[in-house]
Amino acid sequence: SEPAETIKRIDRESVHRICSGQVVLSLGTAVKELVENSLDAGATNIDVRLKDHGTELIEVSDNGGGVDEENFEGLTLKHYTSKIQDFSDLIHVETFGFRGEALSSLCALSDVTISTCHKSAKVGTRLVFDHNGKITQKAPYPRQQGTTVSVQHLFHTLPVRHKEFQRNIRKEYAKMVQILQAYCIISKGVRINCTNQVGQGKKSPVVSTAGGPNLKENIGAVFGKKQLQSLVPFVQLPPNEAVCEEYGLKSTDLPEKLYSKEMFAKMEIIGQFNLGFIIAKLNSDLFIIDQHATDEKYNFEMLQQHTVLQGQKLIVPQNLNLTAVNETVLIENLEIFRKNGFDFVINENAPVTQRVKLISLPTSKNWTFGPQDIDELIFMLSDCPGVMCRPSRVRQMFASRACRKSVMIGTALSVQEMRKLVTHMGEIEHPWNCPHGRPTMRHIASLDLI
Repeated sequence: SEPAETIKRIDRESVHRICSGQVVLSLGTAVKELVENSLDAGATNIDVRLKDHGTELIEVSDNGGGVDEENFEGLTLKHYTSKIQDFSDLIHVETFGFRGEALSSLCALSDVTISTCHKSAKVGTRLVFDHNGKITQKAPYPRQQGTTVSVQHLFHTLPVRHKEFQRNIRKEYAKMVQILQAYCIISKGVRINCTNQVGQGKKSPVVSTAGGPNLKENIGAVFGKKQLQSLVPFVQLPPNEAVCEEYGLKSTDLPEKLYSKEMFAKMEIIGQFNLGFIIAKLNSDLFIIDQHATDEKYNFEMLQQHTVLQGQKLIVPQNLNLTAVNETVLIENLEIFRKNGFDFVINENAPVTQRVKLISLPTSKNWTFGPQDIDELIFMLSDCPGVMCRPSRVRQMFASRACRKSVMIGTALSVQEMRKLVTHMGEIEHPWNCPHGRPTMRHIASLDLI
């Protein structure tokens, strides 16, 4: 038989490329890291330029503080940063984080050029980097204060990943736009503009904000002024003064002290609209309530609070690969695991990490559960020990059950049935959205203003 292949150390350059692919995962990740870099640099103007949806070029320019000449060499080297010097500094980081990994990874995966002019410099500098993050060209370059990072042919150093990237570029591009829109909305006082050029054609606008002082203006710039009013459930309910200030709202934009769970018991039922919505009145304010979404959320929260999942005994107890810390979290929260249908046998005399064996898994029609759900519960309980929680798959199962048992759109309701649904909204923890995220209600109008 053939002798086994000799185990050898992978060369450093290959390791760098492999690891870089785990840092910069997509077009969206690349744009996100570069935009965050500009925001951390104090930029008030950020221009994102794409060519062929980012396959040919990603370029992010800003008017931030620029890079000082003494930092040129370390700018794209792995593990280099100005943000932290040792582990204890991590707790004091108040920026988006350090780009030592990202810029280094972009160099490994593409052709990177950076032009920058520090606020203390008289002239800018253009830097060209190799795939190891080393400077290969350095020359004076006239430009205003700030930095421009150009990334050409992303992933071209990884042929298989590059081919996949080009094949799925429409999906990659759509996800990148969503990420960029989020930064456009939250970045108050920062003008962000993005364009895309296909081939030799004209640059097409992707997203643009004017650097407004509040989120309301940014939402309007991203989604359009006509849609702004419908995009106001972005607001935390009930809206308090801080939230109104954050979104640039005035007290006249939303009825004062309108949204609270106590309101539902006081509502007057006006009637049913289109066999799908309940029209209710509180003082002079009219509301429209989604009868299915409302009932679905009530049923979901009842399942969350009271359901004890039945467990199926395993023929042979199963060992769990737990760390000492995770094993302790599990042992200290056994009752919560049991309510979720998991049961264990604990051997206190066994070595640490080997004390727990799984003997029962939750069962439900069309749903299967396993160790990954145990890991998720442990993760949640690490932050909130003793608090009743459910794995995401159990939540999905409950959401599906709640949907099936709830009042459907198209069902005629009596006033008494509508009153029951509205009253239930005041009895649950989070009445504002259904388990799938849809809003349960909207404010229609104030009769005083009509």
